[in-house]
Amino acid sequence: MYIFAAEMLRITKESVIIALLLLVPLRGLAVGDTKGEMLANEADSLYGLQQYGEAQRVAEQALAQSRSEANTQCEADCLNLLAIIHIRQGQFSEAVKYTKQCYALDEKSGDPDAMSSSLNTLAGIYMSMRQPQEAEKYVLKGIQYASKVDNPQRLAVLHGMASEVYHILKQDERSLDYATKAYEMERRLGRKDKMAIRQAMRANALIALQRDAEARQALDEAIPGLRISGNTHSLGIACNQMGLLMHQVQNDSAAVRYYNEALKIFLSQHDLFNESKSRHGLYEALRHSNPDLAMEHNDRYNELRDSLYDEKTGQLLSKYAVEYGYDELQAETTEMQRSYRLYIIIGVILLLAVLSYGLWRVRHDRRRMQELIRQVEAMRIAALAEPTTVVDESAETETIAESASESTQDEIATEDRLFIMRLVQVVNDNLSSGQYGVETIASEMNMSVQTFRRRLMSVTGESPKAFISAIQMERAAKLLTDNPDMPISRVANLCGYDETNSFGRVFKRAYGVTPSQYRESLNVT
Repeated sequence: MYIFAAEMLRITKESVIIALLLLVPLRGLAVGDTKGEMLANEADSLYGLQQYGEAQRVAEQALAQSRSEANTQCEADCLNLLAIIHIRQGQFSEAVKYTKQCYALDEKSGDPDAMSSSLNTLAGIYMSMRQPQEAEKYVLKGIQYASKVDNPQRLAVLHGMASEVYHILKQDERSLDYATKAYEMERRLGRKDKMAIRQAMRANALIALQRDAEARQALDEAIPGLRISGNTHSLGIACNQMGLLMHQVQNDSAAVRYYNEALKIFLSQHDLFNESKSRHGLYEALRHSNPDLAMEHNDRYNELRDSLYDEKTGQLLSKYAVEYGYDELQAETTEMQRSYRLYIIIGVILLLAVLSYGLWRVRHDRRRMQELIRQVEAMRIAALAEPTTVVDESAETETIAESASESTQDEIATEDRLFIMRLVQVVNDNLSSGQYGVETIASEMNMSVQTFRRRLMSVTGESPKAFISAIQMERAAKLLTDNPDMPISRVANLCGYDETNSFGRVFKRAYGVTPSQYRESLNVT
């Protein structure tokens, strides 16, 4: 999900953070049984609870521990997590430092997919700090690496980022070209929610090129798609764009509707900059028909304009405005390692206590996930044995009794088994398209979200998120078993994951090994 580069020219600190966190998703952590991985898992959980200060402290411990263990994968994951934590706290210079260290490890590993991910993060940070020339170098390098691997989702993300970069640089023909390529990639992937975002990006460039008719056509597709997907931030920006186009053709009643929709979104998100855009648009659209209301919007617009974020934070990045400045980075890393050694010695007792609890928690969660996966597998086998999904209940009961495991039959009544079988089928049918959110699944089950959640909890004792994850992992194991030559990235995509790293993290949490190790164990046996 993206904000548009035109909206970054003047922006509040809070909006910068929201925007960048949408641009740069958290990379999956390597969760396992080493001390560093356990600490990383704890830091990840604290981040999810929005306890950023504590998450930073534990992540720094995990980073030091992973270095002492020579666990480079965990070290890279910790660096990425620390970068995201500092973004959330508005400490962009620190975020750049950690991201560059993460990239250095990715480069050393020779993993082009991981390198492209870190480069995308760097580009996003520099974009938010209004240094598009720096962002351009990173995003183009990222596209080169992403082109070497089978990860079309990453390539689409990077092309979208490039579109934003060139829009800021006022090279809108190039911006339009990258946005159009990103749109075509998403269309081939069948990701309608992402297609809507790319069309909004295209509209951004088209408006700058004064190709208003084409821009309106792009927004006519983008706005309904953004509404359906629930991407409210991009929807608000697109509505501001459409409001501008409507005002230019003197359709001010339509302009007011779009600006008001955008204003409602940005007020709820406390996005002061984009609120100011909506307010100014409403002033222009209302000043002839309702001058009093227009002046109210104009007064608020002037207040916001005076309080918007200045350029000081961007200047903090100047010492990092050198492409891949690893000489300085290496010196900083050495100094950090010295300080961390002392910190680890002082906190060793607390560390052991945390590790013991974390180890127990991971193993407990893994056992529960494996139980859910076995249940999903039993339901899938039962569904395959049944020739149709709508039959007489007594006949359905006999078929399930022959196919499902005996333990499953004892624990779940026939009606509940039919519900779970249907759920497994619906989720599996939607994984490849990425449309497996709780709202979508509940709708296809002909239930409200609340009813679906209560029903699943009563049958399994698990939340929808946990059970859907079990369905994904059961499918992943089957794909790895049945397709020994299928790339891991393709397995991840078929299981609903855009990021191979995120897929690997969840898979290891469920099975205790990485997808590659799981496949190797099948070959050994």
